[in-house]
Amino acid sequence: MSLWPLVLIIVSLVLVFTIIISSLLEKKLKKISFSIFLINSFSFLSYFFLFKGEEKVIEIIFITHSVLTVLALLFYLYLLIKKTLFLLTYEEKLTNSLKEINNSFYFITDRKEKVIKMTESFLTELGLDFEAVKGKNIFTLFNETIRVTNFDGVDTNTNALRVFYEDYRKTAKLNQIDERELLIQNYQGKSIYLTIVEQPLFYFNKYQGRINIGIKQEDKERAGLEGKLKNILADYESLRLKYIETLNLSTDGFYYFDLDQKTIWLSEVALKMLGLLKATFYAEDFYQYIHEDDLPSLLGSLSNLTKKKTSYKTRYRFLKGSDYLWLSDEGVRIFDDPNANIIIGKFTLHGGSQYSKLGNDEVDELKTEKEIYYHLQQLFLEKRTFQLALFELSNIPLINEEYGREVGNLLITEYVKKLKASFISESSEIFRLSGLVFAVTITDPRKMDLLRSGLLKDQEFLNLEMNYGAINVKMEIFLGVASSYKDAKEEHSLLLNAKKALKVARHQDFKLNVCYYGDLND
Repeated sequence: MSLWPLVLIIVSLVLVFTIIISSLLEKKLKKISFSIFLINSFSFLSYFFLFKGEEKVIEIIFITHSVLTVLALLFYLYLLIKKTLFLLTYEEKLTNSLKEINNSFYFITDRKEKVIKMTESFLTELGLDFEAVKGKNIFTLFNETIRVTNFDGVDTNTNALRVFYEDYRKTAKLNQIDERELLIQNYQGKSIYLTIVEQPLFYFNKYQGRINIGIKQEDKERAGLEGKLKNILADYESLRLKYIETLNLSTDGFYYFDLDQKTIWLSEVALKMLGLLKATFYAEDFYQYIHEDDLPSLLGSLSNLTKKKTSYKTRYRFLKGSDYLWLSDEGVRIFDDPNANIIIGKFTLHGGSQYSKLGNDEVDELKTEKEIYYHLQQLFLEKRTFQLALFELSNIPLINEEYGREVGNLLITEYVKKLKASFISESSEIFRLSGLVFAVTITDPRKMDLLRSGLLKDQEFLNLEMNYGAINVKMEIFLGVASSYKDAKEEHSLLLNAKKALKVARHQDFKLNVCYYGDLND
């Protein structure tokens, strides 16, 4: 039996090894080529069994197979040599280019932080040549030659830097690029400031080391400036804390409004006054607590401030817990500061809510408009089809005036019970938006049909008539309804459209006391 198949197996394995080397250089495994030529290597084993005599056909196939394999090997060797020469040329050009840039440097370390390459520019700070650093741990070299004093603005030392890069090796990601700042004292004791761009090196998604390219400059004044800066910052922080504590000693709720950053900072007294948990808000988040009818007046007061009219005073309803309370707001805009646009003001809270409590949990513990948005958002996230119905108990003020508030409160309580019994099911809730308006989310299709069919059959379907001894009263209801997805696809628009429908329903020229928002567009 001929040994030629064995020779070709070796040739084919060399080809596979060449493909692996090429893949390493490109940082990407050539799966198809690798698989084909690996199978090709094992296919030569079959010739040991096929060469039994003078089979000319088998011999021709073997020769052809062998020639193709050798040609493939030569082709991939050509590509490998070409790529290797390109990379060597590229590295030489990169090194020469860096040398042309004043005070530039680079160094490369492996996964164990051993030096692979380091330019002459950086070696001069260590006071060593390349032969003295090659293959040695870079942090050991730092300990022996230089002193690390600051890394990315934080005071540090070489051992802390070693710990940082032990973690870096575990957390670095492919294509990650970081900008670093390093302050060192070189082997002569001179302060050198290094600005570095750092990138991890990966092969087949495994961390193999890192490359650092940067620029160095002498830092003669930096140390002195850093000391002065630390003293200034310490004085500033002390002054800031004293000022905050002075504000907190006052019984007024002070605040700062940064018009550039659109943020509002509240003193400790203001936080307690308003029942809030954090001291800093974005303006748009803080405005969510202000009654929507009052917000335009506040925004108008702020926009009217000028150098001649620097102060304002306004009053609006603010949501504290589940109740709206009246809040006085006095502020002054500082126009003399060229670096910032600031309003300084104070709050004064007044007792009394937007609507009175009834004295029973059935109504008083209902959630408010502030909380309805989260509920509607959850229903949209769950892809639920539902309706938002706003019920306005329109003649309660007249009932209160004629029969007394006790009767009015009893009617409100009974109507809330009726709403819960008729429309509340799993995932639906009821909210009190104002003294007379209640919102119900209807998630059960049968209850939606019940509401619609009941209104078609009887215009008095929503009204409630009650007898209290000799007193006979009837509560008249207006209703506005908006449907999810059909009328709106998010919570704010849905509530807005339901309010529009309710406004139409209560209009004197509208024949019915009920309006579906979808009917307005049909």
